[in-house]
Amino acid sequence: MCLKKISLGVVLTLLVLASCKKTEKANVVATVDGINITAQEIEIQVPEGFKGDQRVRDEILKQYMNEILLYKAAVDEGLMKNEDLKAQINVTKVKVVSQYYLNEKLSGVQVSEEELNRELQATRPYFAQKVDMVVLYYSDSSKTAQYRALLLNTYPTIVSEVNKLNPQEVQVAPLSENLGVIYYSYGKELFDIISSLKIGEISNPIPLSSSGYFALIKVLSTSRDTVKEDEIKQFLNRTLVTLRQNSTRDSIITALQNKYKVTEVTGK
Repeated sequence: MCLKKISLGVVLTLLVLASCKKTEKANVVATVDGINITAQEIEIQVPEGFKGDQRVRDEILKQYMNEILLYKAAVDEGLMKNEDLKAQINVTKVKVVSQYYLNEKLSGVQVSEEELNRELQATRPYFAQKVDMVVLYYSDSSKTAQYRALLLNTYPTIVSEVNKLNPQEVQVAPLSENLGVIYYSYGKELFDIISSLKIGEISNPIPLSSSGYFALIKVLSTSRDTVKEDEIKQFLNRTLVTLRQNSTRDSIITALQNKYKVTEVTGK
């Protein structure tokens, strides 16, 4: 499949990043000093929701023609020899081609109706409950006892006291979430912690490895949540497809790391 032409920033038009067989002649909609502009190049720039709006298409064509004029001027004035520009073009090319390659590999990832129904039956009860919490994030684990004591207060008092402290050391935020969403979006470990807490109970410190912070969670209240089955299935489908795509992506990267030699130059 042919990779589409893209723009770099607002002043450069990159050359086609990949070539392929074409079954029919490109539909040229305009020409700028010998450079053909195809309908496909305009089409890929039209935002979703505006595909049928000719006014948007005409405006994009006008802007794109101006960008090509600027691109031509840059080439004529020798800017393509600039090392920073070469690096930008190369980085853009790598990112676009790699993302296009990945999209092609992941486009067929789906979840069957049988899998979806099985997942729905297993986790449907989670979506019937909503949890209101307060989450306190902090950086110094030696102050855990102090922050636990702070969470024993009412929410307005907690916020008032935290606002007096260094925001780089401690922050607090309310969180109201469906338990099913917590299970799929935050992971089973956090789900198990939250679902086991009684109203007013405070969790043990939870290390947040990605940020270096810790978290304490206090459950304020729980309530029944009414979510339609179709909405749950749509959520599950999106979530499961994303999880499977992430897993597939990791497998692809691992396979490519074994296939190609990768070395990092140190001391540069």
